[in-house]
Amino acid sequence: MRAKTSQVFRLGQVVQLLKMSAADLDAHLAEAAQENPMLVLRSRRAAPARSATDMLEMTAIAETNSLYDHVFRALAGLIGQGGLMERVVTALISELEPSGWLARSPQDIAADLGLGVDLIDAALAVIQKRIDPPGLFARNLEDCLRLQLEDRGEMTAPMALVLAHLAALERGGVAALVAASGLDPATVQQCLTVIRRLDPKPGNAFASDPALLREPDVRISPEGDGWEIEFLSSLQNDIQIAAVPRGGHTSETRAALARARALKQALEIRRSALEQVVHALVERQGAFFRSGPAALVPLTLSEIATATGFHLSTVSRVLNGLLIEGPNGITAARALFSGAVSAGAIQSKAQVQARIRALLAKEDPKRPISDKQLTAILQDEGVAVSHRVVSNYRQEIGILAPAKRRLRA
Repeated sequence: MRAKTSQVFRLGQVVQLLKMSAADLDAHLAEAAQENPMLVLRSRRAAPARSATDMLEMTAIAETNSLYDHVFRALAGLIGQGGLMERVVTALISELEPSGWLARSPQDIAADLGLGVDLIDAALAVIQKRIDPPGLFARNLEDCLRLQLEDRGEMTAPMALVLAHLAALERGGVAALVAASGLDPATVQQCLTVIRRLDPKPGNAFASDPALLREPDVRISPEGDGWEIEFLSSLQNDIQIAAVPRGGHTSETRAALARARALKQALEIRRSALEQVVHALVERQGAFFRSGPAALVPLTLSEIATATGFHLSTVSRVLNGLLIEGPNGITAARALFSGAVSAGAIQSKAQVQARIRALLAKEDPKRPISDKQLTAILQDEGVAVSHRVVSNYRQEIGILAPAKRRLRA
């Protein structure tokens, strides 16, 4: 019974350490060393001096959860059920984009898991009701707005018609939406007034990229055809077990020694998981580090989990807040995960955005390329992408609509 209790304790230690950022781990080890006389903390690298402003900024970021921290905490009860529920929930979390939308459809996720789409839809409905703010885990824009309207108690029959025909608004303005929905203009305007108060990308409210405010956790540099990977700063902290003084084998000493050994073992497991996940990630995204965002390949957390043998939730925890410095600068590890644009497509979102940027950089300012024309060009190049996706990607990379670009010419 004691052995089982000890095993559960060590497992809890591992999970606790995996959740910590590098800075959190430093603080935890320092506190543990103060409380436990059998622990000796050794830091292999001194932290650089920082100004008071730097420390305040870093503290503010540490207190602001990333989107992935937030959803893992909010859905901990579902994940804790284990079994099929844990598998489905962690799979849905792995498909969450920074916008708060799902990167892929429930049909695609179900196919990957070998499960029925009805089961994925049912789990998604539970998650969407439980998560806050409303709109996270939406399938698309319509779904995101619907979830927020339902939460506000403003999801009426006319509103449902307006949401179902939002594409008409993009194509031809309010008049086209009126015609498509069959509603009178006044009702459509009332619905649009409510919709404009909603947040189409609720995930953007979460801080997730503190790259400019602290040092990276990992530094990589080219080494032949591969990479040299160096783990930096607080990840180099280590702990030693103090020698037991002669005649010091009291019950208190034995208990402190057991806690110290459990913490050391948990730290070693954390370090091993970190190293394996980072090596697998760098191996798959090596082209990105050499050539930039256009070379980013589609990659999911599930692929890294399969490659390393770790559970999906373990991989997600390891990547939490992790920063990697390469030849092109510092990158948040989670930014290296980008699903394909559509089923069967080989281009990642970052690749498509890079291609959009390149096409628009060459346009005639007096005759800017429309989103419709962009879509046609990309489709001719073999990119299976819709007009709506092209418009969204253009906005995400900070390029104005064609009419506004023409006015600035």
